[in-house]
Amino acid sequence: MDKRLFYEALFNQTSDCVAVFDLEGRVMAVNKKFEELHQWRQEEIVGEVAPMVSEENRSGLLEMFQRILAGEEIAGVEIVMIRKDSSTFFANVSVFPLKDDDGGTIAFVGIGRDVTENKKAEELLRKSEKLSIVGELAAGIAHEIRNPLTSLKGFMQLLKEKNTDYVDIMLNEIERINRIVDEFMSLAKPQSIHFVSVHLNQLIESVVSFMQPQARLHGVEIIVASKIELTAFICEPNQMKQLLINLIKNAIEAMPGGGNVRITVCSVNNNKVGINIMDQGLGIPEDGLNRLGEPFYSAKENGTGLGLVICHRIVEAHQGVLSFESKLNQGTTVKIVLPVSSSAPANGSH
Repeated sequence: MDKRLFYEALFNQTSDCVAVFDLEGRVMAVNKKFEELHQWRQEEIVGEVAPMVSEENRSGLLEMFQRILAGEEIAGVEIVMIRKDSSTFFANVSVFPLKDDDGGTIAFVGIGRDVTENKKAEELLRKSEKLSIVGELAAGIAHEIRNPLTSLKGFMQLLKEKNTDYVDIMLNEIERINRIVDEFMSLAKPQSIHFVSVHLNQLIESVVSFMQPQARLHGVEIIVASKIELTAFICEPNQMKQLLINLIKNAIEAMPGGGNVRITVCSVNNNKVGINIMDQGLGIPEDGLNRLGEPFYSAKENGTGLGLVICHRIVEAHQGVLSFESKLNQGTTVKIVLPVSSSAPANGSH
């Protein structure tokens, strides 16, 4: 078999992307897998300087070529790659020098493989491990808090019989601590969820009425704009209220100088409902935005990040999606997308 035909077949049949660059970083040739993954045809990018890498990272790639010329080996490097439509993916890349008969480097061969799904799996595993640690920590804290609370509540009941003035206030505060402990326990182990049919707009209005006094203390006004009248929304009402309270509280705290929190409700693809909570706060930088929902990470100075962990759990239990969009000095939008009718039966457990 002709060697040229053999190498051409090998070049195009491999399952990895292959690109050949000249010494200036210009593309000389790419294989069919490269065309398939990157969406460029060979004739579109030959002569271009590494269009599959962003402009800010292009100098780094050219520097990599210089390091190879100096004798360094470049293998297994993770790089963010760009497709023709500007979408991106993670690739594991190795670059080798192509030498002539005299041993001089005449070109560079880059071999890459899409590892985006692997990265996602690693991220899910990392979050799962963190959640496991949070669960163990939460169970321990809840146990330590609940023991003295039981004793305190018993003594308060005895004092109440003597009509002590501040006992009711103290009992209310103890009950509030108990509710916080319950939140920790919800992180530690799955809870039974009882789904029922509710009027979604009324549920949101009740949460807003509850939060409005706190909002006004901070110079914040909560505005609700609903484009649909959903009277038979299947959910666990208490968890849905907890979700909205947590997110509205975050929005209020994001605006130390006051402003508006706008809540919009709309239909999504007919069988889903979208609830958006928009603030006019300071916004969140991109690196922080990607970490929202991680245990122990918070954009707030004294936050633990556990509030958003609980929010994610509630949305996942309702088979929905929770996402965030933010621009610095413009504000943040929290997007909740939920099925109108959960697959869990009404009044059943999930």
